[in-house]
Amino acid sequence: MDGECVPSPWPELPPDLAGAVYCRLVSYGDRVRFRAVCRPWRLAARRQHPLPAALPWIALDRTTNESLPDGEVHRVPVPGELPADTVCRGAFDGWLLYESGEQRERCLRNPISMAKIDLPYHCDEVINPGFNLDGLYPTTVCLHEAVLRKIVVCSPDFLAAIIDYGAVLFLRPGSMHSTWSLAACPGYVGDIALYRGKLYFVAGHGELAVHDFSSSSSEASSSRRHGSAKDDSSSSCVDVVISTEPPLNNQNPPRGHFWDSTVYLVVSCTGKLLMVRWRRCLPLAPHYRHWCADELSKEIKVDVFEADLEKRRWSEVEELGEQALFVGTTCSKALPWPDHANCVFFLGLNVAKFSPDGTIDGIGGCAYCVYDMKNGAFSFDHPVSIERDFRRSRDDWFFPCDVVES
Repeated sequence: MDGECVPSPWPELPPDLAGAVYCRLVSYGDRVRFRAVCRPWRLAARRQHPLPAALPWIALDRTTNESLPDGEVHRVPVPGELPADTVCRGAFDGWLLYESGEQRERCLRNPISMAKIDLPYHCDEVINPGFNLDGLYPTTVCLHEAVLRKIVVCSPDFLAAIIDYGAVLFLRPGSMHSTWSLAACPGYVGDIALYRGKLYFVAGHGELAVHDFSSSSSEASSSRRHGSAKDDSSSSCVDVVISTEPPLNNQNPPRGHFWDSTVYLVVSCTGKLLMVRWRRCLPLAPHYRHWCADELSKEIKVDVFEADLEKRRWSEVEELGEQALFVGTTCSKALPWPDHANCVFFLGLNVAKFSPDGTIDGIGGCAYCVYDMKNGAFSFDHPVSIERDFRRSRDDWFFPCDVVES
């Protein structure tokens, strides 16, 4: 009958089929909208386990994020219960770091699950960066003077962090006299990653070391039972598992130039520990100038290596299969994404860091760039018109986690 309201058949979609549709959604926003349709769809979503992580958001400023691949903008305001002067200092996987300068307070907050981890503002140990350039850097550093460059929540009772100067700190939140402790690192640490229940460190040139925090946790618990409040995680052994650098493909820099390299650790979708090396050939006295996309495509070199822990060496990886790598200073992740298989995503500020205003000639502000390992080609993208804060010293990926209610 004309004008009669016909019920939609979509809520009657079989659970298996609804679950298959849900698993194909790569946008976190689309997943939230899917679960909001009806209770049967929400139940179908709950049954999908393990569910691949949604594609990340790019932090455009301290409260504004843009999601891949749709460019949807998400605002994440500072929680109202935190002190009035609290600001967001960065994103680390699915956590946001909040800091109050006046109250001297820090905490990690998951804006989706609302979980919170309080962090000490100070470190009881003296941090020595080990270098001094014409007096520009102090020889000793307090934690409140340094930037927490990366934080990894290894377990509910163990955190690791890299600060400026390449030092690594450990923390056991919630324990008695909880404080940061300095790790025994093999030199300047470029990145850390949680892999198979252990924490791995990669030094600036590619040396790989491992720390078994699970065994140190047992030692620390034993010490507390015997009346000692000292956290023994910093004194635990850090074993070097790969002592040789990965190859440079026999590409020596021209006279008067050097390789400016950055390394990232990332665990692949197939359970391999990978290292992505991003490098550019620069003059010995790097200078700031505007670069065009064609220049950058020729200057930037990307290599991917797999850690062969049995043979204790790096093996070069030529293809990634049906996954894409998202690498960044604060977090790196591998996600299944057939539409961009075999691609490595880099954040824009890392690419344009030697440009005076963080822009690329002919493109403008670059939110991210994509390296296709199949053909060695780069593409540079800035899909939204929001002005980004190029005064920041870094870019962040934020990986929203799924919290499904019944």
